[in-house]
Amino acid sequence: MANGDIKSSFLSSLKGLFIFSEPPLIMKYLRVLRKMEYLTNTDRGLIKGISYRITRYRYNRLSHTLNIGIPVNTVGYGLRMYHVGEIGLGYNTTLGNYCILQTGVMIGPTSGQGPTVGDHVYFAPGAKVFGSMKIGNHVIVAPNSVVVKDIPDNCTVSGVPAKIIKMNGEKVS
Repeated sequence: MANGDIKSSFLSSLKGLFIFSEPPLIMKYLRVLRKMEYLTNTDRGLIKGISYRITRYRYNRLSHTLNIGIPVNTVGYGLRMYHVGEIGLGYNTTLGNYCILQTGVMIGPTSGQGPTVGDHVYFAPGAKVFGSMKIGNHVIVAPNSVVVKDIPDNCTVSGVPAKIIKMNGEKVS
């Protein structure tokens, strides 16, 4: 093996690790989402109008590539996603601060107003939330659960339809 082969394989492994892996792509998506929100909420002149169109193109392209659909101005700060693929929020949905979305999470309205999600809510892989409801702060939605009614603060819910299995750290019978 030549010295150039080792160097090129090392560089290609670094490139695969840092450039094309999931976390940098998710960070790029979140940066473009926040820039899109900024440009949507500010007055646009000629330069900002051009920047808006370019950012909208990048946002749509990344949304399609990563299979993530988060509308502009629907999530609070501190949103975290660890894996790409099939994450969708409805247009009438509001997410609080420091929420975590895993793969396969769908949140949206059945008709009219969508769900209102509080702060520090964790949605495990495959969690679904449908309807016009309020989910409180510090809630954990278990994997593959379907939430169709209001959830109070400090709860863990699981099942189809989701039922409260823990409240304030204690099991609910």
